[in-house]
Amino acid sequence: MKRILALMSILTFSTLSFAEEAPEMGIINFEASAVTEIDNDELVTRLQVFEQGKNPGQLTELVNKKTALVLDAVKHFKGIHAETSSYNTQPVYDDGKISQWRVTQQLTLETADFEQMSQFIADISSLANIQSMQFQISKEKTEQAKTQLLKLTIKNFKDKATLISKEFDRSGYELMSLSIDNNFVRPMPMMERANLMSSDMRMKGAPAALEAGNNEITVTVRGSIQLSK
Repeated sequence: MKRILALMSILTFSTLSFAEEAPEMGIINFEASAVTEIDNDELVTRLQVFEQGKNPGQLTELVNKKTALVLDAVKHFKGIHAETSSYNTQPVYDDGKISQWRVTQQLTLETADFEQMSQFIADISSLANIQSMQFQISKEKTEQAKTQLLKLTIKNFKDKATLISKEFDRSGYELMSLSIDNNFVRPMPMMERANLMSSDMRMKGAPAALEAGNNEITVTVRGSIQLSK
């Protein structure tokens, strides 16, 4: 995991006044956050097999054959998991009348081996079109990062609570409320096929150059403390 980029805390102070005979107590609301960048370790690719023409029956047969070839090819890449998704047969209109039919089959591929995915895409470039590719952080790696960030953020929160109580010449503090937000992961944008391979590379079946990049994970702890006398 890369070095933690930043720790942020925001302090706000408010004083609650009770009845005149009651002591005045200080309530402090603040938060502490930790952010880290993590290399993406998974790649999700969506493919589309399609045919367009006048005979929907023949088109369906062609799409099924191409899909079978793609699924057969992926068996040679043990690091890639493939599954079929949506299947559609749609009319194509011309001047308000059906002139042709378009049959499409979509497939979703997932892998942690980017080189295998690159080679596989090159191998089946004549059978299917790339709809999109998205890099992401695996669930296991995300949870590991959140756990480490949470420990650090809680420690930072407690250190700041202790510092606040000392600066206000109080003997300590009591935790009044606490909430944790550790669900923020900024996803990598979807990349279109045109950005992955040039037309010349696609014609030659050359492997695509893939750069995984990274994503940010943030953990924030928010809470209120009441200062002791």
